[in-house]
Amino acid sequence: MAEVLDSDLAMARATDLVAMLRGRKIGAEELLDQHLARVERLNPAINAVVTLDIDRARTAARRFDARGAGEEHGLLGGLPMTVKETWGMAGMRTTVGLPFLADNVSAEDSRPVARLRGEGAVIFGKTNVPIGGADHQTANPIYGLTRNPWDLSRTVGGSSGGAAAALATGLTPLELGSDIGGSIRIPAHMCGLFGHKGSFGLIPTLGHVPPMPEVKVEPELSVAGPMARNAADLELGLDALTRAGTHAPPSRHERLADFRIALWTGDLPYAASAETIAAMDDLAQALSARGAKVSTTARPPFDAMSSLETYVRSLFSIVLGGQPFRIDEAERAELGHDALWYADVLEQCANGSGPSWQALRDARAALKAAWATFFQSWDAIVCPVFPTTAFEHDLSGEGIAAQLHRRRLVDGESHVYLSQLSWPSLATVADLPATVVPVPRKAGELPLGLQLIGPFMEDRTTVRLAALLEAELDCCFRAPPPLV
Repeated sequence: MAEVLDSDLAMARATDLVAMLRGRKIGAEELLDQHLARVERLNPAINAVVTLDIDRARTAARRFDARGAGEEHGLLGGLPMTVKETWGMAGMRTTVGLPFLADNVSAEDSRPVARLRGEGAVIFGKTNVPIGGADHQTANPIYGLTRNPWDLSRTVGGSSGGAAAALATGLTPLELGSDIGGSIRIPAHMCGLFGHKGSFGLIPTLGHVPPMPEVKVEPELSVAGPMARNAADLELGLDALTRAGTHAPPSRHERLADFRIALWTGDLPYAASAETIAAMDDLAQALSARGAKVSTTARPPFDAMSSLETYVRSLFSIVLGGQPFRIDEAERAELGHDALWYADVLEQCANGSGPSWQALRDARAALKAAWATFFQSWDAIVCPVFPTTAFEHDLSGEGIAAQLHRRRLVDGESHVYLSQLSWPSLATVADLPATVVPVPRKAGELPLGLQLIGPFMEDRTTVRLAALLEAELDCCFRAPPPLV
């Protein structure tokens, strides 16, 4: 365990804090109080933690502190932490920022929250999300806007945006996110963190909203995963979330030199800024210098634009869930050509005129098979998470329809807002694990992360690779400027 001073506890590794708790070098209630004090002092500037469960957290902390010698304490015994607001917690509101769910109180813990509690976590609050969990900015009418601690005028990403801001500012040492459109990966990228989108089916999602609280299903594509400030904590979170269920096999390799790594740096199918491409090129060179087998031309055997279409149609079939959606002719006249494609897909998903759900499943199965072939020769592929670093807030309009009108500039070229789903879609549509790592940055630059996509259910391979990049190539979290 690294030496940890009291003044450093806010940014300490969760693994170190757990060791301190086990060794009774600090009490769970004392550590909880330190985090609550930090939330009180720093949270107003960023609005990351939006609801607290102090009494129950204090009861859990005191129970841990009163444990007997040799008593089971779990992987997270006594560790204070927060979870994303979309995860149900018994007796707590789960609103996903929707006014008509403002009074929705969960009757029971969601499955991942129950697993964290079962491992001894002291969950003291929930973190903010976009309205409906469906934006790359974290704002809603119930809890308001969450700001990026690196630049308060910019987004933290979404939908696990409050989670990312809380981690980056030391309000929590570990977080539970969810991901269907980059919701773990994009906030991790924008706040300089580590985030892991689990393989579909590895971690249960029952009790997540959406779907609506009364719908007791686990939607396809949607996954859970941990977020942290370092790879060791990411692995700790993954262990805590999977020990009671499905187990991922060990990493394919333990040494960086043994990994076979492809990097999607040229002939890009989706938009990416020059600085993102430069970060990929720098990583390719560094990996080669460390002895890893590296290719910047190896690609999975499928058409990336067809993959994106399969994803978008699958995603919005799930998200719309049979709800009506229509763009009238006057509104269509205001949309760009690229936005019209998304508008057509949205309408077809809503009215059922597009490919059938079975056809989409078949297309996804073909993509999974293509990826499986690729991963016979390669252990991971590195690609962008998002076209750019964190952008300035643009909260014009509300809902998915408004996102058809928003535009984003990537090195001066205009793209429809919804196209930012492209890079996250590669892993999601094929149910694959993906781990985000922050790359080295110069002073004054915003954080930038890259995603490591790996073989299905081999989550520990990408998490281990992230740990090696952190240890050997300086792919580390760096704290943002002080808020106060």
